[in-house]
Amino acid sequence: MAKSCLQPWLLGSCFLLLGCSPLDRGEVLIIGHGGLGPGAHAPMNSAAALTEALALGADGVELDVQLTADGVLVAYHAQDLAELTACQGIIHAHTYAQLAACGVIGGGDDRAPIIRLDSALQALAKAYPTATYTLDIKLFAQGDWWSYLEAFAAELRALHTRRGLLGRLIVECQVQEFLDLMRRSDPNMPVFLYATEAEEGIRTASAKGYTGLTIAHDRIGSEQVALARSQGLQVALFGVGGWWSHRQAMAKGPQRLQTDDPGGFQR
Repeated sequence: MAKSCLQPWLLGSCFLLLGCSPLDRGEVLIIGHGGLGPGAHAPMNSAAALTEALALGADGVELDVQLTADGVLVAYHAQDLAELTACQGIIHAHTYAQLAACGVIGGGDDRAPIIRLDSALQALAKAYPTATYTLDIKLFAQGDWWSYLEAFAAELRALHTRRGLLGRLIVECQVQEFLDLMRRSDPNMPVFLYATEAEEGIRTASAKGYTGLTIAHDRIGSEQVALARSQGLQVALFGVGGWWSHRQAMAKGPQRLQTDDPGGFQR
């Protein structure tokens, strides 16, 4: 019986070498998840993480967005401030000035301030004039639900009209009533349904006329991605960070890939 000329140790070395090689992004847009992803030296959603992801060559960044009590859009992920900061309560129960002391904990001991989107995104748009910004809307209301949704949508519409940001923002959310409100409020804003089940998400996004679907790459297969695209939906995949998961996700044919390693691709 013929033997392979590649011994097991050499196969492992080849895999490691391939794993160190930057991937060809092809036509897939590479989006930095929270900037550099979880566990990076800079906290997710921080100015440093977003800037570094774009400097590494990402086509855009994804960030979590919440609304303060005084109507300021800020970048923060968790429902309670206590999860990631030295403060407590929800974002919507605080003014932006009150959040100044709530530094977000990063991969080390350093803390980064909670950024406000208007100034942060305009600065990024000026430095990276072709980048896009995916806004993952986190809805945690203090008070009347519909008043909160309407105020949130109004602030997003106003943000979209700021210099350098028109046509460069994307809204994604799990709450359909907010996406529907956003479409009425700003028909020019692309909206993506953040789905947990592929087929149900495709049916809903297609029936509602949404721009696309955002879903974890391990919750959707290549045939389902093709189905979504055949119905005119864009597909954004997340939950990828290593070389192999990037290869698997990209092979499914999405238009956008929200990655935890934006530096792992060829420019």
